Amino acid sequence: MARISLTKCQGTGNDFVLLDRIASPQLDYAALASGLCDRNFGVGADSVLVLERPTDFSCDVALRIFNADGSPAEMCGNGARCVARYMHDRTPDAPRRTAIQTPAGVVRTEIVDDPARFAVRVAMSVPSDIRIYDRERAAGVAGEFADVVIGNPHTVIFVELDLMTIDLPAVADAVAASTRFENGVNVEVARIFKDGPVALRVFERGVGETLACGTGACAVAVAAIEKKRAASPVRVTMQGGEVFVDWAGPGEQVYLTGGAELVFDTTIDVDAEVTIEM
Repeated sequence: MARISLTKCQGTGNDFVLLDRIASPQLDYAALASGLCDRNFGVGADSVLVLERPTDFSCDVALRIFNADGSPAEMCGNGARCVARYMHDRTPDAPRRTAIQTPAGVVRTEIVDDPARFAVRVAMSVPSDIRIYDRERAAGVAGEFADVVIGNPHTVIFVELDLMTIDLPAVADAVAASTRFENGVNVEVARIFKDGPVALRVFERGVGETLACGTGACAVAVAAIEKKRAASPVRVTMQGGEVFVDWAGPGEQVYLTGGAELVFDTTIDVDAEVTIEM
């Protein structure tokens, strides 16, 4: 057996197991993820966040993300906020800004002043490959579809239904079966309320339904702004809480602002042959 230290953290209910491996040997994180994320036999989480020494020396830390099924993810907005909180709380004289190296590029975070909570503003990537569709249907649910790539690929479906009445796994399966994204896609069903927030539910590839998704919130806000049905900043509500998304338009970065919490620290014993990377 091998013993490793970890931190449980969450951003808007999107929860993670964070492994600080900056000064430690690498592990087989894909094999480790499913066990750690199991909510009955493991710690329980949507994904695993791995901190490593960056190869881009302009960055403070490198972040790798593994979904609950062990598959890698390019980017995680809620996870980036948790990393910023971890670096802020655990680094002596920590600056308010952190540069994070991710598979989707460098992500920059900043601690913002919010009297109600600890909040982090994340400079996400410039959204790309934005496609707005006419009204379509998936698993019996009709809506207005949009594809947005913002680190991760997303398909957004705007509906006029009570979001909780939708069979989201069936919709996600139908979209995944017909998607143009070779490595799968995150699926959001969203509803735009007049003079109010944009509400969404999200089904993440490799995870399932989660209480929140940072890149998903950004994708929904970008699509709503593109359709001229919302104006920046957009308040996005999810089952785990709310975030704010700022976007000035095509060619500009998206900014995501929300909370982040370190829940607890612990150690766990894992099978050495599973964890040691060959």
